[in-house]
Amino acid sequence: MEINKNSVKNISRKIIKSILILLYTIFVGALIIGGIVSGIMTLIPDNASKPCYLGYYAHCSFTPYSTLILFTMAIIGTILLLKLIKYVRRQ
Repeated sequence: MEINKNSVKNISRKIIKSILILLYTIFVGALIIGGIVSGIMTLIPDNASKPCYLGYYAHCSFTPYSTLILFTMAIIGTILLLKLIKYVRRQ
């Protein structure tokens, strides 16, 4: 009876750990893809009410700053992904 309880605990821990790794991977993937795609979209010329800081009418009027913030978000997501890969390989 005691062996079955320990095996059930171990299996449930593995399942929970796998689900958390999956959710973390989805979050990091969204961080990377969202940062890169949104960063590129801020640079696209468009009709706007005022020019961006680079001098042209872009999707975002804070173009160089918002682009840097979004690309930094993608870099942070990449670092988190590398840490996740190292963690999974240790297991």
